[in-house]
Order: sequence, then C-alpha cells, then structure tokens
Amino acid sequence: MDNAILYIMLFGIIVFVGQIFNKSTIPISLLLVITGMVLSFVPHFPQVSLNPTLILNIFLPVLIYQISSFTSWKDFKNNMRPIALLSVGHVIFITFLVAIVIYELIPQLGWPLAFVLGAVISPPDDVAIVSIADKVRMPERVLTILEGEGMLNDATALIIFRIALAAVVTHEFSAVNAVGTFIVDVIGETIYGLALGYGIGLLRTRIDNSVLHIIASVLTPFIAYIPPEQLGGSGILATVVTGFVIGNVFSIRFTPEFRLVSRAVWPALAFAIQSILFLLVGLEMRFVMESISSISLYSLLLYSGAVVATVIIGRFFWVYIVVAFLPRFLFPFIRKKDPYPPWQYPLIVSWAGMRGAISLAAALAVPSLPAVVEGANARELLVFLVFSVILVTLLVQGLTLPWLLKVINVRKYGQREKYNEHLAELNARMQMTKAVLRWLKEYKKEVQDDPKYLAETKLHIQEYKMLKTQLMERIKGHHDEDLDHDEALEAREEICFLEQMINIERQELIKLWRKEKVNITVATKLLNKLDHRISHLA
Repeated sequence: MDNAILYIMLFGIIVFVGQIFNKSTIPISLLLVITGMVLSFVPHFPQVSLNPTLILNIFLPVLIYQISSFTSWKDFKNNMRPIALLSVGHVIFITFLVAIVIYELIPQLGWPLAFVLGAVISPPDDVAIVSIADKVRMPERVLTILEGEGMLNDATALIIFRIALAAVVTHEFSAVNAVGTFIVDVIGETIYGLALGYGIGLLRTRIDNSVLHIIASVLTPFIAYIPPEQLGGSGILATVVTGFVIGNVFSIRFTPEFRLVSRAVWPALAFAIQSILFLLVGLEMRFVMESISSISLYSLLLYSGAVVATVIIGRFFWVYIVVAFLPRFLFPFIRKKDPYPPWQYPLIVSWAGMRGAISLAAALAVPSLPAVVEGANARELLVFLVFSVILVTLLVQGLTLPWLLKVINVRKYGQREKYNEHLAELNARMQMTKAVLRWLKEYKKEVQDDPKYLAETKLHIQEYKMLKTQLMERIKGHHDEDLDHDEALEAREEICFLEQMINIERQELIKLWRKEKVNITVATKLLNKLDHRISHLA
C-alpha cells in the first residue's frame, strides 16, 4: 500500500478512536497504543514500519519546539535544579544502571551495546507526559518539572546514544572525548539557539501575513534542529532554546491574527504527531515479537522484567533521594528557599516516567549487529527490550496515573492553584481596566470641544467604571473555601450569558446571508469574529 494512503488511513483511525472515546478519562494516547497492538495482529493489515528518520528528524523537533515555545521561561527557571537533575543526572544514572544490569544478564552483548540500550530507554518521553497530562490535572509545578525534563532529556540521551553506538561500530571509547563532546554540544547548541531565536524572532516580527507567519513558525524548529544535528550534535537543545526565546521574548510582538491562528494550528499539529506516534508504537508489536521468536519465553520475561524493574525502581530512587531529599539536606540555603515538597509531588514525578516512540525510534536506528543471543540478532533483542519498557510504562503507569492522583488527593493543590490563577486574573483585569480609565479621562480633556467624541468617551468611561465595580466586588468576595462551587458557578453563568448574546448575533447574521443582504465575504468575516469571541470564553 502506498505510504500516503496508509498514513491517511492511520489518521482516519485516530479520528475514529478519538471520537468514540472522546469523553473517556483514559488519555487517547494510551487508547491508540492499545488500538495499534490489536490492529497489528489483524490478518492482512498492512505492515507499518516506524521510520526512525521521520521521527527523530521531523516529528521530534516540531514537538520539542511546540512545547518550549508555549512554556514560561520564568516557571522553567524557577525549577531549573530539579529539571537539570532529571534531564541530565537521571538520564546518565539510568543509562549506567541499565547497562550494568543487562551486561550481567547477557554478557555477550558487550558493554557498548549495553550502554546503547541504557541510553535509549533512559529518557521519559515528553510526548507521553504532555498527552497524558492533557487529560489529568496535575499540580502546576509537577507539570512544569515533567515538561522541562521531557524537553531536555532527549538531548542528553541522544548524545550518550551516539557515543555508545560509535563505540559499538569502531570498538573504541574515550571517556575524556565523551565528556568533551557533551560539553561542547551543550555550549554550542545553547549559543546557536539564542542567536537563532533572536534572529528569527526579529525577522518574524516583520511578517504581517498570518499564513506566511505560520509557515515561518513551522520552519523554525527545523532551522534550529538540522544544522547542529548534521554537525554531530543532538539539535534538541538548540530547538528548545530557540523556542524559549521566540515564545517568551517575541510572541507578544507578533500580530494578534497570527497568535489567534497559531493557538489553533500548533496544538492540532502536535496532537496529530503525538497520536500517530502512539499508534505506530502499538502497530510495531507483532513485528517486534516475530523478530525474537527464537528466544525462549523464560529468557524474554527475565530480560524484559529486569530492565523494566531497573528503569522504574531507579527513577524512584533518583527522584526521592537525589532530586527531592539530598540537595535540601546538604544545603540549608536550598531548603530555606525551596522547602521539602508535599510527599505527593515526588511520587507523581516518579510514577510519570513513561517512555514512548522516541525511544523506539532510536532503537530502530541501531544497525544490524554481529552479536547473536539465542539465535536472534542482538539488535532485535534490543528493540524488544525497549518496546517492553515502553508498553509497561505507558499502559501500567499511564493508565494508573489518573487513579493515583485521585488516591493521593492532589486535588487540593490543584484547587489552590486554580484559586490563585483566578484571583490573579481578576487583579490583572482590574489593573487593565484602571489603565483604560486613566487614558479615557486624559482623552476626555482633549475632545472637550467636540460633542460627538466627548459623548462617546463619556459612554466608554461609564462602561469601564461599571466593569471596575464588578471586578472589585468579585475580588472582595473571592474566598478560597467557596472556590469549588462559587467560582465554577459564577464562571459558568457568565459564559452562558455571553454565549447567548453571541449566538443571537450569529443567528441574525445567518438570516441576513440567507436573505442575500450580505455576501459570503462579509458573512465569513463577521462569522470569524464571532468565533474568535466565543473561543475565548472558556
């Protein structure tokens, strides 16, 4: 079957599954993995190979850029210590741990290939984390840490992966060269990302056409990713830095039209890529199983069980001891500035270590190897072990994460964050209203002799004074103990009222169009304005 037709069919499956389980509390990403696994065993279903080049060079930079450009640098910076310990320290720790365990179990693989396996499965997948977090309300700090880890850990893992793979092929390894390569890559990509972010950001502020701006925004991650990757780096860090610069420095300077369009285009693009990746992971199941059919079931369970246990237990150890406890215990200034977190936070971070398609793509990029284990090529065994870790972490940890969050009662932290967000929103609207009132009062003096503009200005002053009074009353009555009921009820009533007014406008517009009072151009223009207004009510 032609690849284009095949991918069209896969996207059709995604839409179908998404619509059927639209109201399910289970993240669609996990449902797509299960769907892919089932379809892989359907007779005559076309074989769909997960293309490492497509994923690592096309999908990965787009997803990394989308997350970084919509992430607050302030929040990221405030959590830099745990993010760095997870995205660098945790990756190195798990790589060594897995390499030691698998070498003890299968010594014929050799140390270089053992490190290849460790590097491939060491980073939790930002795609898995973000897609699951969309369905589950996590505490904001936990989500920021997990997203930050997911953005950067692939860079660490891919650098180690390439060094280890080179050692497999050349049978040579130098620790000094490996450390030097890592440092040069980090510094070089950071500088390149900063320079590119400011350069492209300035260029994109000059683009007024929203369509051209969208095309430029889609090109941005590839301009950031490809040059470092071609020079032997990971390209990921450069993409992350570029996304941070553009999202936090320049996005406010882009046209309102582009911002409206990008908020629709980028989430849709990211969702499509995330969905296809999870579906492809599931579809690989039968072919992975067939490739290692010569290995006994006992050996497969032993190897995969050991690796999965190492990854999960190792993450718990690293998160609790190294990230949450040790820095605060050893350094009082850290403890004073950032006290020990609630016990639920490290538990969530530990349990949210899902692996995904990026790990599988890296494993599939390993060439066929001379080493043989029980009649199967070492590469096929490596792919199977990576696939096992992905399935267990996605389906066991991913499916139980919503239940875990409910059991450990993190809802109260989410409610506190919602309360603070809502109060901050009200205060911000109050300051914005006051700023407009100050300007209107100054403007009123300028148009004192013009009755038309003076009357219009007085009307606007009255409107903003009423808005100011409403906001003051809402801020004054904003008590967190009544947050659950009052805020939701208040917000819902306000939204329903505004929706009703907009719907009346829409119905009247449709009548005018049907009576041919307005043409399709005018109707579409006005309808777009109504759609924009209603899209911002929720």
